[in-house]
Amino acid sequence: MPGVFGPEDVQELEHAIQLAIAPAFLLTGIFGLLNVLAGRLGRLIDRERAIRNGLSPALPGERLRLARRARFVHAAIAGCVLAAILLCMLIVASFIGIFLGLRVAWLLGALLVLAMLALIGALALFFREVRLASHHLPLAHDD
Repeated sequence: MPGVFGPEDVQELEHAIQLAIAPAFLLTGIFGLLNVLAGRLGRLIDRERAIRNGLSPALPGERLRLARRARFVHAAIAGCVLAAILLCMLIVASFIGIFLGLRVAWLLGALLVLAMLALIGALALFFREVRLASHHLPLAHDD
């Protein structure tokens, strides 16, 4: 009878859900990183507006540094979004593969590798932005 799930179908669905759990956890981590990046970008925009409106004086070279930092954060956000899209595609492809009985192992592997490369790029850009932000801070103690 069409439209009725049998025990084998339920087992396949359970297997698909199990396979989708790991990418879903990765998505949660990526969304956390996106939240941090969006907060940093908001702070950069607020600082630039304060300088532009004369509410706070700019340190020497600060506006250029703010622009560079914003570019790094924006690129990191793009990398995170790309990684999230690729992981979502991986989840969809795994379900489609199971439902249609397709061999999608290579596709799933490729999507995971691409997502991880995008995430690595985003993390590297985030690290670069943090290092750039820390360069103008008075971290050395003058004794």
